[in-house]
Amino acid sequence: MAHSIEILPDPDTEAAIRDQWSRLDAAGIPNAGRVRAHTNRPHCTLMAGTSISPAADSALATVAQRLPFALRIGGAVVFPAGRRFTLARAVVPSTELLSTHATVVRLAADHVDELSAHCRRGAWTPHITLGLRLTAEELAAALDLLSWESIVGRATDLRRWDGDAKTDVIIAGRGC
Repeated sequence: MAHSIEILPDPDTEAAIRDQWSRLDAAGIPNAGRVRAHTNRPHCTLMAGTSISPAADSALATVAQRLPFALRIGGAVVFPAGRRFTLARAVVPSTELLSTHATVVRLAADHVDELSAHCRRGAWTPHITLGLRLTAEELAAALDLLSWESIVGRATDLRRWDGDAKTDVIIAGRGC
């Protein structure tokens, strides 16, 4: 199971993404709200691997002090996976977001086993996942169903997700 370090949005932004998950769910479209339904929260993954040592938490404490900062959620982004697709909302890469990502990778890379290639600097596409393993038909329906206006919010928390234990640790920052 994947482990990750993620940015969490403010409650209003989280509610807007959850509303989109609910709309997909009501239409019978596979969505991120249904996966890990009891523990999943809208998030922007900064890095992921097969495991992340809890020692990363202390290394990331200074990064958490950067939060909160402005977070703009943009339009649709689609990631192909064979004959299936992942639908997400793009997170507009601000200076703060890019700097936070680079710092997280620099400080925590030694604590991550098998860092995912798509999380490395220069290969990372910041996003918040909406739909998973969609067929072309489901993707088309989801694109028509959802509203794509920008959401302007804030990145408020940094967390480490342990996919094996299905637990998360919020790394204390200024907002805690």
